[in-house]
Amino acid sequence: MRVALIVWLGFIVMAYTQDTAKVEFLAEGSEAPVFSLPDEQNNYFFLRDFCGPELRKPWINKEKQVIVLSFFATWCLPCEIEIPYLMQLNEHYQEQPVKFFLINVAEERQKVLSYVKRKQFTLPVLFDQYKIVSDKYGAHTLPRLVVIDREGLVRRYQKGFEDAQLFMTEMTELLDNLLQE
Repeated sequence: MRVALIVWLGFIVMAYTQDTAKVEFLAEGSEAPVFSLPDEQNNYFFLRDFCGPELRKPWINKEKQVIVLSFFATWCLPCEIEIPYLMQLNEHYQEQPVKFFLINVAEERQKVLSYVKRKQFTLPVLFDQYKIVSDKYGAHTLPRLVVIDREGLVRRYQKGFEDAQLFMTEMTELLDNLLQE
């Protein structure tokens, strides 16, 4: 118990000591801010385990991945509309080096888990309880979609969700291009 508490406090301190300046926009081509967040099982997801100039643990993930992040909340109707399309893309790219993650912004964990189960969302959920990562990514309005290439660069930064057909066309084209690079 004591060790778990120390580890948890270490992650909190690490998160707060990183650059916490709020951003409003991430330019395409800029380096994606690094972060780690807990998932549904309280395992920590580290961005640099999957993409960036140098992988954190290359002996675990031998191939760099394209990462798609969608910042969401249970009260966000456009988020609820966007997520099934992300699930379709996830299924389409299942055998490719592309990973999709939902990042919940500052909501109670059990509420989020119940919501995800009720809506039958199948994408992994990361929990940004203190809005530290959301602030780094400028996710002040939701949904906020960020596509990060294998080298850790932002390749798409989108606020909101409107046209599903256009979204699917643009995302498929972008992901296909990133997988060819």
